[in-house]
Amino acid sequence: MKELLQLKNVSKTIRGKTIIHNLSFSVKQGEVFGFLGPNGAGKTTTIRMIVGLMKISKGDIIVCGKSIQKDFEGAVANIGAIVENPEMYKFLTGYQNLMQYARMHKGITKQKVDEVIKLVRLSDRIHDKVKTYSLGMRQRLGLAQCLLHDPKLLILDEPTNGLDPAGIREMRDHLKTLTREKGMSVIVSSHLLSEMEMMCDRIAILQKGELTTIQNISELPTSEQLFEFETGELGEAKKWLQEDLNVTFAENGFTVQVDKEQIPLLIKQLIEEEINIYSVKPIAKSLEDRFLEITDQGGRNIV
Repeated sequence: MKELLQLKNVSKTIRGKTIIHNLSFSVKQGEVFGFLGPNGAGKTTTIRMIVGLMKISKGDIIVCGKSIQKDFEGAVANIGAIVENPEMYKFLTGYQNLMQYARMHKGITKQKVDEVIKLVRLSDRIHDKVKTYSLGMRQRLGLAQCLLHDPKLLILDEPTNGLDPAGIREMRDHLKTLTREKGMSVIVSSHLLSEMEMMCDRIAILQKGELTTIQNISELPTSEQLFEFETGELGEAKKWLQEDLNVTFAENGFTVQVDKEQIPLLIKQLIEEEINIYSVKPIAKSLEDRFLEITDQGGRNIV
């Protein structure tokens, strides 16, 4: 699959302190790539370097084969981005805002403006003034603005920030449409881990300016997994279960945290004890659990 974005040993030093350390990763065409990390990890700094709002101290960033360092205009022409909050002229209508932005780029037709308005589902309110828009509507208008020049790479810093559940789901649907139907690549930075799990194909986790891991969402490493056993009366088996395993008893059985390979042996032992087993099912760990494992933050809050 074609790589639309490549970071090659990118570092950023401010006042003699290196805050981004030799960052290297790539984003493939047609994928949603998540950017995770605690506050101060370097997410927004990295995004600012990708879109040209901050100079690179060392290394290079390649967008669609063009270097940010050597061909800045050619590289950023392929990028659409919202860094932090979309800024609009509140005294103008949504449509007037888009037309104002369209004048900054060559070749954006009225037909194209109408197309993106329909794509982000703002047709019924596009001629209202932006000051009357909800936060979710302003986010959608910002997304429409980003899409006017048909970028190949879309970068959204906290796109669901402040949105209600319906707005978050709508944003997620928009991003899936863009990647599947238009082949666009999307980078999403967010602290809403459950949303990242549903939205992204892969994630990169940053910690203290260094890349900790890049993983497919479904393949994030876990040391052990929870399994739920529905059983008959456990009787004497409760004793050795409690002694040998990390187990929590419930009314109709128990949950246990073990390696997957141990499950057949555990089932065999229970059958030998003449205990009825009605079901065994894995309980998947959330992205939040796995994120905390990887970044070793235990029970601390992350944003």
